[in-house]
Amino acid sequence: RAGGGAIILNADATAVARLQRPYSLDTLLVDVARSTDEFVYVALTAGTVRLVHGVDAAALPEADVSPPAGGGVREREVIVEGAPVLDLSGPLPVEGLEDATLRLGLRLDGVRRAERQTLVRLFGSLSTALVLTLVAIGFLGLRREYGALNARHQAAQEALRRRDRLTAMGELASTVAHEVRNPLNGIAMAARRLAREFTPPAGAAVPDAEIAELVGVIESEAQRINAIVQQFLEFARPPALARREVDLGAFVREAVEAQRPLAASRGVTLGVEAAGAGAGSLDSDQFRHVLDNLVRNGLEATPAGGMVRVGARREGRGHLVEVVDTGVGIAPEHLARVFDLYFTTKPAGTGVGLAVAHQVVSAHGGTLEVVSTPGAGTRMIIHLPRQEDEPDRA
Repeated sequence: RAGGGAIILNADATAVARLQRPYSLDTLLVDVARSTDEFVYVALTAGTVRLVHGVDAAALPEADVSPPAGGGVREREVIVEGAPVLDLSGPLPVEGLEDATLRLGLRLDGVRRAERQTLVRLFGSLSTALVLTLVAIGFLGLRREYGALNARHQAAQEALRRRDRLTAMGELASTVAHEVRNPLNGIAMAARRLAREFTPPAGAAVPDAEIAELVGVIESEAQRINAIVQQFLEFARPPALARREVDLGAFVREAVEAQRPLAASRGVTLGVEAAGAGAGSLDSDQFRHVLDNLVRNGLEATPAGGMVRVGARREGRGHLVEVVDTGVGIAPEHLARVFDLYFTTKPAGTGVGLAVAHQVVSAHGGTLEVVSTPGAGTRMIIHLPRQEDEPDRA
């Protein structure tokens, strides 16, 4: 007091402490630590001040004093009480405290479960995608296989239809040929007798030379018709194959050389590639007829300056023979009928040659195919299988 002495007041500060506690930094840290179960600890260190909540201060891992990357928050994985914990630490500006650092410890159990669930979902998604990809690839493969099988099936059906047509036409040809040959023989015999025995009377209106010429026309036309009838008979009753081993390359070259005069007369280049064709077992007479027909057709379809190429080579255990020309080609609507008997686009054609060629190749166990583009040329392809008794000289 002014006059001496003092007045001392003792007051209970509990109420003041309770008033200050909700607004203290320590209370804030407690609230943060209790806000979620994912926090293992919350710690604030600044010099000698150390506030730790969530775990005992002794269980708190040593602080990471290394400088954070880019000046941000330091992040590391530590073990606290035998469990993995993500430790995050960084500077915390607090008035009155220097170099304050806040550390948060987050449980990694949930993160690990989330990672496992994510991996399981990712694996499931990848497995599903892989299965779908394999199914799609398999489907595409099946589509291709189906397309190839369908094409082969259609080709086989067409071959069967062609064979049926050829068989029916052959039977008809045989019947017609027999019916035509008898009167034709009578006409030919009458023509020969007229030419040999008939002498016009003196003063006849028709001179002897003219009568002889007319009789000669009758005889030659009868012979021509007889040759056509013979073709029909050969188609209806083809001779049995007389197979023998031949040098296929030499055989093809010989057939090509026989057609060179025709090629020269038409101004068409005729080439052959048959080296290494090897030996084959075939009926040389009948197969020569096939080659002659195909090469002649190619030459007749090729304009001057064009080319016809004949090739022969091994194909697997069999052989391939092809005749390629640069002629006018075959119209698409005619391709399916080129091997039909009597079908022809030539003004003077009989429609027998390719039918007989197809028949001979089939008798050898092979196939005769045609690939043609109008205006670009035609490719006739013969596939001959290897015979069981044919020597293997590959």
